[in-house]
Amino acid sequence: MNLHRTARAVASAAIAVSSLAVISAVTGLGAAPASASTSCAASALPKKGTTDITFWEEMSAGNETEIQKLVADFNKSQHQIHVTDLNQSGGYQVAFQDYVNSLGTSTEPNVLMLDQYATQGAVDSKSITPVATCIAGTGYSTKPYAPKSILEETVNGALQGLPYSVSAPILIYNQNAFTKAGIKTPPTTLAEMAADAAALKAAGYVDGMSLKLDPWYLQVLQGVGNSDFVNNNNGRTGRATAAAFDNSAGLATFTELQDIVKSGDAVTNPSTGGLTTQYANLFAIGYNKSGMTIDSSATLGTVIGLLKDYKTVKLGVAPLPDVSSSVAGGVEPGGNALFIPTYPNTSAAKLAASWEFIQWLTSATEMATWDAHSGYVPIRSDAAKTSIMKSYWKKYPQLKVAYTEVSTGPVNDATAGPLLGDYYQINTDLTTYEDTLLTSPYPSPSSVLSQASTQVTNDIQSYNSSL
Repeated sequence: MNLHRTARAVASAAIAVSSLAVISAVTGLGAAPASASTSCAASALPKKGTTDITFWEEMSAGNETEIQKLVADFNKSQHQIHVTDLNQSGGYQVAFQDYVNSLGTSTEPNVLMLDQYATQGAVDSKSITPVATCIAGTGYSTKPYAPKSILEETVNGALQGLPYSVSAPILIYNQNAFTKAGIKTPPTTLAEMAADAAALKAAGYVDGMSLKLDPWYLQVLQGVGNSDFVNNNNGRTGRATAAAFDNSAGLATFTELQDIVKSGDAVTNPSTGGLTTQYANLFAIGYNKSGMTIDSSATLGTVIGLLKDYKTVKLGVAPLPDVSSSVAGGVEPGGNALFIPTYPNTSAAKLAASWEFIQWLTSATEMATWDAHSGYVPIRSDAAKTSIMKSYWKKYPQLKVAYTEVSTGPVNDATAGPLLGDYYQINTDLTTYEDTLLTSPYPSPSSVLSQASTQVTNDIQSYNSSL
């Protein structure tokens, strides 16, 4: 299965602090050297010969096949640049650690795909050239991009990575199950979701609903509740120094999720492990054990490909339920962006080649091709208007739900998501508290929320003290 959240919590959680230590030890520098050229213009490419660059990406299964096809197409489209695709099979977290370990060596990639939550860590590493530099040097326009995706990748007023594979959490359900349970429309709030899970259980579904233990949802629901996850406006008007989710939105989320599990109307599964473990929530729908779940829209390409094997399932997709119908928040984008490491791009030719490849990969046609084969969201408005996406959405109208989530709603610090230097440690700790929340003897949601908030604050301050 080819999902953007694969292996998010695979490696050790000390990644950010160790990252800074490695940078200092390997490079002996406090900042990356300036590029030989900052224009990034294609005119810097040699008139003869080929400029070779490497591209690190973290896709798997079907998505890995598709990204390889795109790289091959780029290489065939011209003769000045050759891209070598190097798949980082361990997932985003492992790839970031491997990248940090590569600093100051000959193995650094020229173009790097990173999970959006690694953006602050990448900036702190002082090893990347912000794409804002190339945008200024070439007159590239980001106007077609979904504003939330641009704000998400902006740190200190500069766009750091160019958004690429974007997804959003969605409600996935079996329309046949809803019909059997007498549910006419998908739930729009967490409270309605709990009621529908009970109805599904009463209709004969063993679990009613299946829930993946993924703290990403807790974070996204803060934005849906129009609340920040960390202080200083999600770390966007100043470095985050403390958690901010111990609030009404956080308490409502913790309470509703616990109630649905405690009542026996839902079961949980981890977000890591083998396919049948971390995607047990999706398999449960296929096997008619449960009627709905929450997962990333990036799963949909794979889900649709497997539907032929699950004849009793009629796929339904709906927006992530709101924390409260009275709060007008929005869903933050998930996914990844493309970054330009500085060290391997110190020559004008390498920098230009890297930027040319990024521009090609994110062009309207190529983005639409990628999104239509992977299940990701076309975050360029012109990509969404291509015949490729129109045909895709006509065939699978459910898949437009995540696009609507990302391209609409408030564009602010809450919906852009938090900037966290050591997201992976925070992610690991939140998973522990989420598991505690949803496991007997079911401690009070307020106490778990408070403890989780304290731990995240400690994680943030520990990371900040290492800078």
